[in-house]
Amino acid sequence: MADEKSDENDGYREIKEEPTPGRYIKARYVLAFMGFLGMFNVYSLRTNLSVAIVAMVNSSSESEGNASNVCPDRGQSTSETANSNGIFDWNSADQGLLLGCYFYGYIVSNVPGAWLARRYGIRLVLGIAMLLSSVITLFTPLAARASFDLFVAMRVMLGFLQGVSFPTMQGAWGLWAPPMERSALISAHVSGASFGTCVTLPLAGVIADEAGWEAVFYVTGSVALLWSLVWLGIIHNSPSEHPRISEQEKTYINNSIGVDTYKQEGVKRRTPWKSMLTSLPLLAILTGHFASNWGNYTLLTMLPTYMSSILKFNLSTSGFLSSVPYILQWLFTVIGGYITDVIRRRGLASTNVIRKVNTALGLGIPALFIVLAGYIGCNVAAAVAFFSISVAFNALTVPGCKANTVDIAPKYGGIIYGMSNTLANIPGFLAPQVVGLLLLDGNSLTQWQTVFWISAAIYIAGALVYLVFGSATEQSWAKGDIISIQKQGNF
Repeated sequence: MADEKSDENDGYREIKEEPTPGRYIKARYVLAFMGFLGMFNVYSLRTNLSVAIVAMVNSSSESEGNASNVCPDRGQSTSETANSNGIFDWNSADQGLLLGCYFYGYIVSNVPGAWLARRYGIRLVLGIAMLLSSVITLFTPLAARASFDLFVAMRVMLGFLQGVSFPTMQGAWGLWAPPMERSALISAHVSGASFGTCVTLPLAGVIADEAGWEAVFYVTGSVALLWSLVWLGIIHNSPSEHPRISEQEKTYINNSIGVDTYKQEGVKRRTPWKSMLTSLPLLAILTGHFASNWGNYTLLTMLPTYMSSILKFNLSTSGFLSSVPYILQWLFTVIGGYITDVIRRRGLASTNVIRKVNTALGLGIPALFIVLAGYIGCNVAAAVAFFSISVAFNALTVPGCKANTVDIAPKYGGIIYGMSNTLANIPGFLAPQVVGLLLLDGNSLTQWQTVFWISAAIYIAGALVYLVFGSATEQSWAKGDIISIQKQGNF
């Protein structure tokens, strides 16, 4: 029989896992790895346009009257820094709309996606959504050539389909993650987003330079299509449904998290919507998540443009330099999640304390360095270093406020993350459009400094709200009321 002991800080029941005979890859680690690859593809399909748009737009005429002359030419031709081969005449506001319209669809489907995952399971919901996303991406070049409005509509639909991704995976850990492994497992799958960014940005630049902007969408869409088929073939909704999981692992997971009674035949759990919306700890999570994403999306969508227009690099170089911060973000996400769980297991700090420390570091340090990046002029090494520090430390919000949803309501982790992710992705369309409007009057360093100051202010506001109102205690409303399906109908 597995030994049990209480965690004095958090009240979690820690259970030792019995060893599995022979060579065996644990099913929850397979899920984490596939989730990592899934988020890789989500961000690959999301960020491919950030680089491709530089090759798509004919910016030579705009550059002549609106480009920054702060930084010197870096030995690259004018046709490289001010692209004259692009076939689309979109101004900065049009580009801001294209880069942000994905999130109009994305924010709509987060909560419905979490609800669908609870009803039909993570396998079908995420697998089908990504399958359709890959098909849309493959047809994107055709849509772009057909009309601007159709291109916008395709990106909105792509966002709508991918809005289910993070809530679905977050909800999955309510059934798959032992409490003391939550930070590491959540960080593992979320880190796929940073890895997808750091691979896609330089690779898309090279592909666009060598094979044309259309190939960026063909390559990323094909990879996502392959992942979707593998996911549908090997992933299962819960340990109890998995045909290949060992009995030792199944018992360990189920005993660690407890039997999820809403899955029992004949009963369901009422979702306490009113209590959720009036919960201060939940509102603190929403605020911290929003602040984290505002700065992250500002750089994610606009950094290639900054590298090209201000620092005067060609497409391949700007894509590579833009990816460097996300390499560090990926490392910080994985390592931060692991260290967080080590601290919790050893009782060095309570879950509440470590979540707040992570969030304070993940918002405070990025606020400082994103502002500094705007004041170092044309010093490329310093610019890349400051952007990298800002983006890397932002990753600590993953084992901070973003993982907090499963702490306060493990049975509703997916739905709560869907609510949080809905609000937090408003910056996805708002931030690039704010940048686009600011740059209409001149693509100068002064305008970019304003962009960075806005991000810093939002970072600090989010950190303060979370520090005051955040909590890692499971909320009373999260335990919910079990009611009869026969009396109430379907969930």
